[in-house]
Amino acid sequence: MKRKKLRIVCVLFLFLCPIIGDAKEIYTYLETENINELTNIKANHILLINRNDNKILYEKNSEQEIAIASLTKIMTALVTILQTENLDETIQLTEEAFLGIDGYMEAGFKIGESVTIRDLLYGTLLPSGVEASQALALHTSGSIENFVSSMNHLANILEMNHTHFSNPVGRDADNHSTLEDLSKLLLFALQNDTFYEIYTTKEYTTTNGLNLKSTLFSASSKYNLDTKFIKGSKSGYTKKAGLCLSSIAEKNGTEFLLLVADSLYENGFPNHVIDSMTIYQYFFNNYSYQEILKQNQELSTFSILDGKENNLTIKSEENISLYLKNDMAEKLEYEFVGRNTIDKKVNYGDHLGNVVVKYNQKTLYTYPIYLKENITYLHTKEILLLFSSLAIFFLFLFMLKWKKEKEREICKNT
Repeated sequence: MKRKKLRIVCVLFLFLCPIIGDAKEIYTYLETENINELTNIKANHILLINRNDNKILYEKNSEQEIAIASLTKIMTALVTILQTENLDETIQLTEEAFLGIDGYMEAGFKIGESVTIRDLLYGTLLPSGVEASQALALHTSGSIENFVSSMNHLANILEMNHTHFSNPVGRDADNHSTLEDLSKLLLFALQNDTFYEIYTTKEYTTTNGLNLKSTLFSASSKYNLDTKFIKGSKSGYTKKAGLCLSSIAEKNGTEFLLLVADSLYENGFPNHVIDSMTIYQYFFNNYSYQEILKQNQELSTFSILDGKENNLTIKSEENISLYLKNDMAEKLEYEFVGRNTIDKKVNYGDHLGNVVVKYNQKTLYTYPIYLKENITYLHTKEILLLFSSLAIFFLFLFMLKWKKEKEREICKNT
């Protein structure tokens, strides 16, 4: 029954909320080796997405299957939220929730304590508590195995085709995914109000008085890092996965989702956080939304064959902006591809062609042009045909009359 409920909820979300648009379209055309600011990145896997339009801005090995450590807990939290009607229900923590937790991050809960499911969700996503994650799995599905089955079921619904979960906490084992798959999960999860609220919380006090802090908050405080612009995050680490961090940020009305994985571990130094800050700041400083088409901008002029007007100029109906490198709009090239003339065979609403916006001979945007005006034609051919037909008709009548008069004249003479 719970799986059926999970399926119904997810299908409704999938129909109502697109997860990620054309994920393959990377329209910034970065030449990574020429960007000095990004050459010192320690992470081997990167994916940066503009959440305003779900376009990929930057990626590095985002399709490779990797260990994802505690980024797994994003799925753990989401499955719990989708399958739980009352997050403020109080449950008692059993000994089973604390099995196999040695060597992993703990939130600080104790065996026998009574806490809410909401407390455990915060314990899972903020300090990445392994006991909190296992407690959620056990309560939600009755066993770790059943819960993992629900995790993989949701991954299948979200078309995370290169993902497999074997546990709810992020142990390497047979637990793997790709950053591209994880972006699908996060973009979906962030549409859930409860998940978004927890994911963007830096510090939380549980109902039993336990103070929880996000791993990003802890790292920022310890190393005096200015991460205020990062709105929410979830980190992870194992020897196999390296340092991992998922995060969202916002700058000048543009929202971002960033995933970095397998960043270098150096005696606890937060390279995953530094990597994320470096990538964010590069785009904050060097990219912005720029207008590539203005409303009422002339796009193309068409010759009208046999029209009352000789030409028709079509203009843009709206302002079009793209997230591009600063000053890039000044170097754009425009090319129209389509028909040059309009005749009576072209109907209202027909596609006339496309204005292709290019940078360095690469297509950035395609703007379609349609006929949205009623054309008045002179009907010259039809009129000439009519006059020709009338002339022939009258000539025929004249010849017929002339013939009859000739015949009468011949009869008189005979």
